[in-house]
Amino acid sequence: MASIQTKIALSLSALTLGTVGSLVVFAPASLFELNKVVLDPSAAMMSEIRAPGVLVLVGFALAMAGLKDDRLLRPALTLSAVLLLSYGVGRLISLPIDGIPPVSLLAALAIELVLGAWCALLVVNARAPTQQTG
Repeated sequence: MASIQTKIALSLSALTLGTVGSLVVFAPASLFELNKVVLDPSAAMMSEIRAPGVLVLVGFALAMAGLKDDRLLRPALTLSAVLLLSYGVGRLISLPIDGIPPVSLLAALAIELVLGAWCALLVVNARAPTQQTG
């Protein structure tokens, strides 16, 4: 049975990944506009924007599955940690190269790093299932 801390972290991860993934796939112009980015509406650009959004939605789906089935908790937490920390680290790399982004993206950076680190710590601290020999 998952701890309440694990359920909260995975719920917040699912909420974050589901919201962002859905916006990137189904309403990318609206999402990017919030961050003062105007997208080129060409098919090539929109394809490049939407594709990683589907990966984020896969993370959402696994997080939701992990909330329903304890056997999927570890993989759900692991993928959540990988996705969130990857985005956060990517934003950190961008800071010295590209400069300071809008406040909304700095907030995203903080959320991604904190929630991703929390999921990673839960994975590391989770006890491996005991194996019976005999």
